[in-house]
Order: sequence, then C-alpha cells, then structure tokens
Amino acid sequence: MLYLYSFIEILYVALAAPLVIGVQRAIEERIESKQGPSVFQPYYDLAKLFRKESLVPLVSSPVFRFGPYFVLMLYAFLAMILPIITAFPLAYAPAADFIGGGLFFGAAAAIKKFSAIDSRSNYAHLGTSRAASIGALAEPITVLIFIMLGVLSNTNNPFVINNVLRSSPQWYFSLVHGFVSAAFFMVLLIETGQLPIESHTNGELGMIDQAMPFEYSGQDLAVYKWASYMKVFILMSVFLNVYMIPFGVPLAHSGFLSIIVYMGIHLLKLLGLIIVFALINTTVSKFRLYKNFDFLAVAFALAFLASLAYYIMQ
Repeated sequence: MLYLYSFIEILYVALAAPLVIGVQRAIEERIESKQGPSVFQPYYDLAKLFRKESLVPLVSSPVFRFGPYFVLMLYAFLAMILPIITAFPLAYAPAADFIGGGLFFGAAAAIKKFSAIDSRSNYAHLGTSRAASIGALAEPITVLIFIMLGVLSNTNNPFVINNVLRSSPQWYFSLVHGFVSAAFFMVLLIETGQLPIESHTNGELGMIDQAMPFEYSGQDLAVYKWASYMKVFILMSVFLNVYMIPFGVPLAHSGFLSIIVYMGIHLLKLLGLIIVFALINTTVSKFRLYKNFDFLAVAFALAFLASLAYYIMQ
C-alpha cells in the first residue's frame, strides 16, 4: 500500500505543480486589474514546448542536454520522501532525512548551474553566478533551520517533526518555532523566485533563475520548466505541512479516502500561501542585487534567534 501512496504522491506533485504556478500568476494579474492568462496556461505552455524540437548549442556537451532530466528525476524522488500528502513515511522515505533532502535539493541546483554554464551563453553565466552567490548564503540558513527543528524533535525526520509540532502546543506556539518559520518563509521567497529578490522579466538587471535556461528550447525547456514547477510545489508543501500548518495531514491509521480528501485540503492551504505571495509580488519592488544580501542577513538573524531562544528556554 505504501508503494501505491508513493505513486499517488509523485503523480499528484507532477500534475498539480503547474496549476499552482498558474493560479498565482492569475491572482497577481487580477490584483493589478488585468485580465491575465488562464490558470491552466502553464499546462498549455508545457504541451506546446513538448511538441517543439530541442535545439542544442554546438559548443555544449551532454551535460547541457541531459541536465534538466536529471533535475526532474531528483525532484520526483524528493516528492516521494517528504510529507506532502501523508504525515507517515512512505516506501522510499527512509532514504533520506531533512539534511539528506537538503542535499538532494543542492544536487539539483548544482546540476542546473553546470548545465547553464555548459551552454556557453553570457546570459546563462550571468544568472548562474547570481544564483550561486545567493545560494551560497541561503543554503546554510536552510541547514540551520533544519537543525533547529531537529533540536525540537530530537530527529531530522520531517515526519516526526510534523507529529511533534501538531501534538506539542508548547513548541508550536514557542518563540523558537516562530523565528524558524519566519526565517524559512524568507528563504522560501528566495528559493521560489518571489519578490523582493527576483522579478521574472527579461531585463538583464533582474535576471537570476530565468537566465539559466536561456539556451534551452523545445522538449528540454519543457522538462526544465516542469522541474522548476515541482520544486516550488515541494518547497511550499514542506513549509506548510512541516513548519506552518502541520495539522490535518493524514496519519498512519488514516485510510485511503482521507488521503484523497487531504489532497483537496492541501490545495486550499497552498492557495492561502499563493495569495500571500501574490500580495507580496504586487506590492513590493525588487531589491537591487547587493540588497539581496541584507535580506539574507535578516533571514540568518531570525534563524540564529531561534537557536538563542531555545537555549534561553532550557
């Protein structure tokens, strides 16, 4: 049965991820009093790209061509080991804890950077260098956040952390959890490409993640975009299911029907977070590049305050 749940989970993430992106874009357009595209536009874009031919730079190696497919496989694996539709481990969950999951995310980011550099495009190099500069500081903050939640639950298992926070009001309403959640929310803005860190325009000064796949086209670009949608979906799900709203995620004694019902509840939870992102993206202006490090400094300070609050409370 666990293998069936794993298959349902990865299918759910793969199919629902573009919808989340489409809904966010539609909400942002509505807030700005524009008609905007359909919420299903990401599906239309993927279908169109899958029908097109992929063009590869002559100077590139197989790293460029196969990079997006390896990244998609890594995110598909992460979808099966993290608490997205269940609060109990599925068949492949023992393969990695939170730190291991962070390493898989880091591996996917590294492959994306190597693939972008291999294209020999100036824009791809520009986006890669900026993403590497931000990631070099954002990833240690993420590790510190994971460590603090591990301290609370005496484990790095995200499923155990979910159960501890939902059953321990003293920790859920503590300063430690508050600081950790705020820090992770700021990191989430970075990792999902939201303002004030990144604006999705073709302007050279604002390019970060959208510059890296600059030379991709056709099916390769479709796979790259699909993997990016899945990354956003997984990170948002982890933030909601483990950090912010751990309640309601089906436990081991729950039946198949409760998991299906929770998928709908989970989409509603994602909708709430999407609305927050849309409000931020339509009311906040983009930081200058050097100001991004001030943003990261605040995120690190919040994560450090969580550790300080923990040891003061002991």
